[in-house]
Amino acid sequence: YLGPGGRLLRPQELRLHVFHGGVEPGLRKVVWRYLLNIFPPDLTGQERLAHLRRKSREYAALKSALAARASPAELAAVAAAVRKDVVRTDRAHPYFGGPEEGHPHLAALQALLTAFALGHPRLSYCQGMSDVAAPLLAVLDDEAQAFLCFC
Repeated sequence: YLGPGGRLLRPQELRLHVFHGGVEPGLRKVVWRYLLNIFPPDLTGQERLAHLRRKSREYAALKSALAARASPAELAAVAAAVRKDVVRTDRAHPYFGGPEEGHPHLAALQALLTAFALGHPRLSYCQGMSDVAAPLLAVLDDEAQAFLCFC
């Protein structure tokens, strides 16, 4: 589905292919970013990399701004609500397995869901959001990209 320079040529055909036949696990990291509209249309491979770097910087700035803007009580309440689900994430999955304390993937899941809740105060955090965000994080293996896909 990619043409010269890495541009996606037939987005509708890609969507139909995925709808009818799924995506093999090795391609999910690439395909999900298209399906979840991370990339604007017509980007080349190099432009996609630059786009991801820019979005990663924007996400880091957003997390900092949201944490600075929230009151300590609000931040603690949101973090506690998110934490209840994060520690229950599928611990049998290799990506989330191992000791809870200091686990980098659980910390990334906590951070992205907390950022989402703080950035969307009317919705905040709802039980089960971690069940949607966890596979995104496990496949993409990038907190900023998983946040974008989750949003």
